[in-house]
Amino acid sequence: MNHRERFYNLMRFKPVDRLPVVEWAAYWKLTVDRWKQEGLPADITDPAAIRKYFGLDPYYQLWVPCPIPDSLQDRDEGQRLVKDMASYRQILPQLYPTPALDSNTVKQLEGWAVQHRKGDCVVWLTLEGFFWFPRRLFGIEEHLYAFYDQPELMHTINRDLAAYNLRVLDEFCAVLRPDFMSFAEDMSYNHGPMISRELFDNFMAPYYRRIVPALRERDIVCFIDSDGLIDNLIPWYAEVDVDGFFPLERQAGVDLACLRQRHPRVRFLGGFDKMVMHKGEAEIRREFERLLPVMRQGGFLVSMDHQTPPAVSISTYRLFVQLLQEYCGKAVH
Repeated sequence: MNHRERFYNLMRFKPVDRLPVVEWAAYWKLTVDRWKQEGLPADITDPAAIRKYFGLDPYYQLWVPCPIPDSLQDRDEGQRLVKDMASYRQILPQLYPTPALDSNTVKQLEGWAVQHRKGDCVVWLTLEGFFWFPRRLFGIEEHLYAFYDQPELMHTINRDLAAYNLRVLDEFCAVLRPDFMSFAEDMSYNHGPMISRELFDNFMAPYYRRIVPALRERDIVCFIDSDGLIDNLIPWYAEVDVDGFFPLERQAGVDLACLRQRHPRVRFLGGFDKMVMHKGEAEIRREFERLLPVMRQGGFLVSMDHQTPPAVSISTYRLFVQLLQEYCGKAVH
Protein backbone atom coordinates (compact mmCIF):
# COMPACT_ATOMS: atom_id res chain seq x y z
CA MET A 1 0.00 0.00 0.00
CA ASN A 2 1.18 3.55 -0.56
CA HIS A 3 1.05 6.13 2.22
CA ARG A 4 -2.27 7.65 1.21
CA GLU A 5 -3.98 4.28 0.76
CA ARG A 6 -2.72 3.19 4.17
CA PHE A 7 -3.99 6.35 5.85
CA TYR A 8 -7.33 6.20 4.05
CA ASN A 9 -7.97 2.60 5.10
CA LEU A 10 -6.83 3.09 8.68
CA MET A 11 -9.10 6.09 9.22
CA ARG A 12 -12.04 4.09 7.89
CA PHE A 13 -11.30 1.00 10.00
CA LYS A 14 -10.32 -1.04 6.94
CA PRO A 15 -7.37 -3.47 6.67
CA VAL A 16 -3.85 -2.08 6.24
CA ASP A 17 -0.48 -3.73 5.63
CA ARG A 18 0.99 -1.85 8.62
CA LEU A 19 0.16 1.22 10.63
CA PRO A 20 1.64 4.55 9.52
CA VAL A 21 4.94 5.36 11.22
CA VAL A 22 4.37 9.01 12.02
CA GLU A 23 5.25 11.91 14.28
CA TRP A 24 2.56 14.57 14.33
CA ALA A 25 4.32 17.23 16.43
CA ALA A 26 7.07 19.63 15.48
CA TYR A 27 10.23 19.08 17.49
CA TRP A 28 11.18 21.27 20.46
CA LYS A 29 14.11 23.56 19.69
CA LEU A 30 15.95 22.34 22.79
CA THR A 31 15.52 18.75 21.62
CA VAL A 32 16.82 19.54 18.14
CA ASP A 33 19.71 21.53 19.62
CA ARG A 34 20.70 18.49 21.65
CA TRP A 35 20.45 16.17 18.66
CA LYS A 36 22.68 18.45 16.62
CA GLN A 37 25.32 17.99 19.30
CA GLU A 38 24.81 14.25 18.96
CA GLY A 39 24.98 13.88 15.18
CA LEU A 40 21.89 15.40 13.55
CA PRO A 41 23.22 17.35 10.53
CA ALA A 42 23.16 21.09 11.15
CA ASP A 43 21.36 21.83 7.87
CA ILE A 44 18.34 19.69 8.80
CA THR A 45 15.91 22.02 10.53
CA ASP A 46 12.47 21.58 8.93
CA PRO A 47 10.24 19.11 10.85
CA ALA A 48 9.51 17.14 7.67
CA ALA A 49 13.24 16.86 6.97
CA ILE A 50 13.90 15.68 10.53
CA ARG A 51 11.19 13.02 10.19
CA LYS A 52 12.72 11.85 6.91
CA TYR A 53 16.17 11.68 8.54
CA PHE A 54 14.83 9.28 11.18
CA GLY A 55 12.90 7.16 8.67
CA LEU A 56 9.37 8.24 9.54
CA ASP A 57 6.62 8.26 6.92
CA PRO A 58 6.24 11.47 4.88
CA TYR A 59 3.36 13.38 6.48
CA TYR A 60 3.40 17.05 5.46
CA GLN A 61 1.55 19.61 7.53
CA LEU A 62 0.60 23.12 6.46
CA TRP A 63 -0.56 25.31 9.34
CA VAL A 64 -2.52 28.31 8.06
CA PRO A 65 -3.19 30.66 10.99
CA CYS A 66 -5.10 33.85 10.70
CA PRO A 67 -2.08 36.14 10.42
CA ILE A 68 -1.78 38.96 12.91
CA PRO A 69 0.59 41.56 11.42
CA ASP A 70 3.81 42.25 13.31
CA SER A 71 2.78 45.86 13.70
CA LEU A 72 -0.21 44.74 15.79
CA GLN A 73 1.78 42.26 17.88
CA ASP A 74 4.45 44.79 18.86
CA ARG A 75 2.72 45.92 22.02
CA ASP A 76 3.41 45.98 25.75
CA GLU A 77 3.30 42.64 27.52
CA GLY A 78 -0.18 41.88 28.80
CA GLN A 79 -1.92 44.45 26.62
CA ARG A 80 -4.95 43.05 24.84
CA LEU A 81 -5.13 43.29 21.07
CA VAL A 82 -8.93 43.34 21.22
CA LYS A 83 -11.02 44.57 24.15
CA ASP A 84 -14.30 45.55 22.49
CA MET A 85 -16.07 45.74 19.15
CA ALA A 86 -14.48 49.09 18.29
CA SER A 87 -10.93 47.80 18.76
CA TYR A 88 -11.73 44.67 16.73
CA ARG A 89 -13.13 46.73 13.86
CA GLN A 90 -10.03 48.91 13.99
CA ILE A 91 -7.71 45.99 13.24
CA LEU A 92 -10.16 44.08 11.02
CA PRO A 93 -8.70 45.37 7.72
CA GLN A 94 -5.37 43.75 8.67
CA LEU A 95 -6.87 40.34 9.43
CA TYR A 96 -8.20 37.62 7.11
CA PRO A 97 -6.11 38.36 3.99
CA THR A 98 -7.29 37.82 0.44
CA PRO A 99 -6.06 35.56 -1.03
CA ALA A 100 -5.62 33.49 2.12
CA LEU A 101 -2.60 31.61 0.74
CA ASP A 102 0.36 33.61 -0.50
CA SER A 103 2.34 32.68 -3.61
CA ASN A 104 5.13 30.93 -1.66
CA THR A 105 2.61 28.73 0.13
CA VAL A 106 0.90 27.83 -3.12
CA LYS A 107 4.27 26.94 -4.61
CA GLN A 108 5.00 24.70 -1.63
CA LEU A 109 1.65 22.94 -2.08
CA GLU A 110 2.32 22.47 -5.79
CA GLY A 111 5.58 20.74 -4.88
CA TRP A 112 3.77 18.42 -2.46
CA ALA A 113 1.04 17.74 -5.02
CA VAL A 114 3.48 15.87 -7.28
CA GLN A 115 4.18 13.31 -4.54
CA HIS A 116 0.61 13.40 -3.29
CA ARG A 117 -0.90 12.37 -6.61
CA LYS A 118 1.30 9.27 -6.57
CA GLY A 119 0.37 8.43 -2.99
CA ASP A 120 3.93 9.08 -1.82
CA CYS A 121 2.94 11.43 1.02
CA VAL A 122 0.02 12.31 3.26
CA VAL A 123 -0.89 15.99 3.53
CA TRP A 124 -2.75 17.65 6.36
CA LEU A 125 -4.02 21.15 6.86
CA THR A 126 -4.23 22.88 10.24
CA LEU A 127 -6.55 25.82 10.88
CA GLU A 128 -7.20 27.88 13.99
CA GLY A 129 -10.33 26.90 15.85
CA PHE A 130 -13.09 28.90 17.45
CA PHE A 131 -11.61 28.76 20.94
CA TRP A 132 -7.98 29.25 19.91
CA PHE A 133 -8.18 32.34 17.70
CA PRO A 134 -10.35 34.57 19.94
CA ARG A 135 -7.93 33.77 22.77
CA ARG A 136 -5.08 35.14 20.64
CA LEU A 137 -6.97 38.39 20.22
CA PHE A 138 -8.28 38.84 23.77
CA GLY A 139 -5.49 37.25 25.82
CA ILE A 140 -6.02 34.17 27.98
CA GLU A 141 -7.94 35.54 30.96
CA GLU A 142 -9.87 38.19 29.07
CA HIS A 143 -10.97 35.59 26.53
CA LEU A 144 -12.74 33.56 29.22
CA TYR A 145 -14.54 36.67 30.48
CA ALA A 146 -15.50 37.61 26.92
CA PHE A 147 -17.91 34.69 26.61
CA TYR A 148 -20.04 36.53 29.18
CA ASP A 149 -19.02 40.18 28.75
CA GLN A 150 -18.62 40.39 24.95
CA PRO A 151 -20.96 37.77 23.43
CA GLU A 152 -21.70 39.77 20.28
CA LEU A 153 -18.00 40.29 19.67
CA MET A 154 -17.24 36.60 20.24
CA HIS A 155 -19.80 35.66 17.61
CA THR A 156 -18.49 38.29 15.20
CA ILE A 157 -14.90 37.02 15.50
CA ASN A 158 -15.89 33.40 15.01
CA ARG A 159 -18.20 34.26 12.13
CA ASP A 160 -15.32 36.05 10.40
CA LEU A 161 -12.93 33.22 11.22
CA ALA A 162 -15.30 30.63 9.76
CA ALA A 163 -15.50 32.58 6.50
CA TYR A 164 -11.70 32.89 6.40
CA ASN A 165 -11.18 29.19 7.11
CA LEU A 166 -13.56 28.26 4.32
CA ARG A 167 -11.56 30.44 1.93
CA VAL A 168 -8.34 28.75 3.06
CA LEU A 169 -9.91 25.36 2.42
CA ASP A 170 -11.10 26.36 -1.07
CA GLU A 171 -7.68 27.75 -2.03
CA PHE A 172 -5.86 24.75 -0.59
CA CYS A 173 -8.10 22.27 -2.41
CA ALA A 174 -7.62 24.13 -5.67
CA VAL A 175 -4.03 22.80 -5.54
CA LEU A 176 -4.55 19.50 -3.70
CA ARG A 177 -7.11 17.95 -1.38
CA PRO A 178 -5.60 17.26 2.04
CA ASP A 179 -6.05 13.77 3.43
CA PHE A 180 -6.97 15.18 6.81
CA MET A 181 -7.09 18.45 8.68
CA SER A 182 -7.02 19.62 12.26
CA PHE A 183 -8.36 22.55 14.21
CA ALA A 184 -5.98 23.99 16.81
CA GLU A 185 -8.05 24.52 19.96
CA ASP A 186 -6.16 23.57 23.19
CA MET A 187 -9.35 24.06 25.16
CA SER A 188 -8.79 21.55 27.98
CA TYR A 189 -6.46 21.24 30.94
CA ASN A 190 -5.82 18.26 33.24
CA HIS A 191 -9.29 18.49 34.79
CA GLY A 192 -11.25 18.85 31.57
CA PRO A 193 -12.62 21.63 29.31
CA MET A 194 -12.00 25.28 30.13
CA ILE A 195 -15.58 26.19 29.19
CA SER A 196 -19.00 24.64 29.67
CA ARG A 197 -21.03 22.65 27.18
CA GLU A 198 -23.48 25.57 27.05
CA LEU A 199 -20.73 27.98 25.95
CA PHE A 200 -19.47 25.49 23.37
CA ASP A 201 -22.94 25.02 21.92
CA ASN A 202 -23.55 28.76 21.78
CA PHE A 203 -20.22 30.18 20.63
CA MET A 204 -18.38 27.37 18.82
CA ALA A 205 -20.74 24.70 17.50
CA PRO A 206 -22.53 26.99 14.99
CA TYR A 207 -19.24 27.73 13.24
CA TYR A 208 -18.10 24.12 13.17
CA ARG A 209 -21.44 23.36 11.54
CA ARG A 210 -20.50 25.80 8.78
CA ILE A 211 -17.14 24.27 7.95
CA VAL A 212 -17.42 20.54 8.70
CA PRO A 213 -19.91 19.93 5.85
CA ALA A 214 -17.35 21.40 3.44
CA LEU A 215 -14.86 18.82 4.73
CA ARG A 216 -17.40 16.04 4.37
CA GLU A 217 -18.04 17.00 0.74
CA ARG A 218 -14.31 16.55 0.06
CA ASP A 219 -13.92 13.36 2.15
CA ILE A 220 -11.40 15.05 4.47
CA VAL A 221 -10.98 13.53 7.94
CA CYS A 222 -11.30 16.18 10.65
CA PHE A 223 -9.37 16.19 13.95
CA ILE A 224 -9.44 18.45 16.99
CA ASP A 225 -6.06 19.28 18.53
CA SER A 226 -6.59 19.85 22.23
CA ASP A 227 -4.17 19.24 25.05
CA GLY A 228 -5.42 18.14 28.45
CA LEU A 229 -8.23 15.80 29.49
CA ILE A 230 -10.56 15.59 26.50
CA ASP A 231 -13.06 12.98 27.74
CA ASN A 232 -15.96 15.44 28.03
CA LEU A 233 -15.15 17.17 24.76
CA ILE A 234 -15.64 14.12 22.58
CA PRO A 235 -19.47 14.02 22.72
CA TRP A 236 -19.60 17.79 22.25
CA TYR A 237 -17.68 17.55 19.00
CA ALA A 238 -19.58 14.44 17.93
CA GLU A 239 -22.63 16.71 17.67
CA VAL A 240 -20.85 18.76 14.98
CA ASP A 241 -19.59 15.66 13.13
CA VAL A 242 -15.87 15.91 13.94
CA ASP A 243 -13.96 12.65 13.39
CA GLY A 244 -11.10 12.51 15.84
CA PHE A 245 -8.78 13.95 18.48
CA PHE A 246 -5.12 14.32 19.39
CA PRO A 247 -2.62 14.32 21.12
CA LEU A 248 -4.19 12.31 24.01
CA GLU A 249 -1.85 13.43 26.77
CA ARG A 250 -1.16 10.68 29.28
CA GLN A 251 -0.01 13.14 31.96
CA ALA A 252 -3.41 14.81 31.80
CA GLY A 253 -5.12 11.54 32.64
CA VAL A 254 -6.22 10.48 29.15
CA ASP A 255 -6.90 6.72 29.04
CA LEU A 256 -7.04 5.74 25.39
CA ALA A 257 -8.47 2.26 26.00
CA CYS A 258 -11.38 3.75 27.96
CA LEU A 259 -12.00 6.39 25.30
CA ARG A 260 -12.09 3.77 22.54
CA GLN A 261 -14.46 1.59 24.56
CA ARG A 262 -16.82 4.54 25.01
CA HIS A 263 -16.37 5.88 21.45
CA PRO A 264 -15.57 2.92 19.17
CA ARG A 265 -15.68 4.87 15.87
CA VAL A 266 -13.79 7.99 16.94
CA ARG A 267 -10.34 8.37 15.36
CA PHE A 268 -7.31 9.06 17.52
CA LEU A 269 -3.76 10.29 16.95
CA GLY A 270 -0.93 10.36 19.50
CA GLY A 271 -1.28 8.65 22.86
CA PHE A 272 2.33 7.55 23.50
CA ASP A 273 3.47 8.90 26.88
CA LYS A 274 6.42 11.17 26.10
CA MET A 275 7.58 10.97 29.71
CA VAL A 276 8.73 7.35 29.35
CA MET A 277 10.82 7.88 26.22
CA HIS A 278 14.12 8.53 27.98
CA LYS A 279 13.77 5.53 30.32
CA GLY A 280 15.09 2.86 27.95
CA GLU A 281 13.82 0.03 25.78
CA ALA A 282 11.88 -1.86 28.44
CA GLU A 283 9.77 1.17 29.36
CA ILE A 284 9.22 2.12 25.71
CA ARG A 285 8.06 -1.41 24.95
CA ARG A 286 5.76 -1.38 27.97
CA GLU A 287 4.12 1.79 26.68
CA PHE A 288 3.63 0.30 23.21
CA GLU A 289 2.12 -2.82 24.79
CA ARG A 290 -0.35 -0.57 26.63
CA LEU A 291 -1.44 0.97 23.33
CA LEU A 292 -1.29 -2.17 21.18
CA PRO A 293 -4.91 -3.32 21.75
CA VAL A 294 -6.24 -0.02 20.39
CA MET A 295 -3.65 -0.02 17.59
CA ARG A 296 -5.14 -3.33 16.47
CA GLN A 297 -8.68 -1.91 16.32
CA GLY A 298 -8.06 0.60 13.52
CA GLY A 299 -8.74 4.32 13.43
CA PHE A 300 -5.64 5.11 15.53
CA LEU A 301 -2.29 6.56 14.49
CA VAL A 302 0.07 5.95 17.38
CA SER A 303 2.49 8.83 17.94
CA MET A 304 3.87 11.04 20.70
CA ASP A 305 1.31 12.56 23.07
CA HIS A 306 3.14 15.86 22.61
CA GLN A 307 6.57 17.06 21.52
CA THR A 308 9.63 14.90 22.20
CA PRO A 309 11.31 16.24 25.38
CA PRO A 310 14.94 17.41 25.43
CA ALA A 311 15.76 14.57 27.85
CA VAL A 312 15.55 12.17 24.88
CA SER A 313 18.93 11.60 23.23
CA ILE A 314 19.25 11.05 19.51
CA SER A 315 20.16 7.40 20.09
CA THR A 316 17.06 6.94 22.25
CA TYR A 317 14.88 8.56 19.62
CA ARG A 318 16.31 6.22 17.01
CA LEU A 319 15.39 3.34 19.32
CA PHE A 320 11.89 4.76 19.71
CA VAL A 321 11.43 4.93 15.92
CA GLN A 322 12.73 1.37 15.56
CA LEU A 323 10.22 0.14 18.12
CA LEU A 324 7.46 2.26 16.57
CA GLN A 325 8.11 0.52 13.25
CA GLU A 326 8.07 -2.87 14.97
CA TYR A 327 4.77 -2.28 16.72
CA CYS A 328 3.15 -0.69 13.67
CA GLY A 329 3.77 -4.03 11.96
CA LYS A 330 2.80 -6.11 14.99
CA ALA A 331 -0.56 -4.31 15.19
CA VAL A 332 -1.78 -5.92 11.95
CA HIS A 333 -0.38 -9.42 12.44
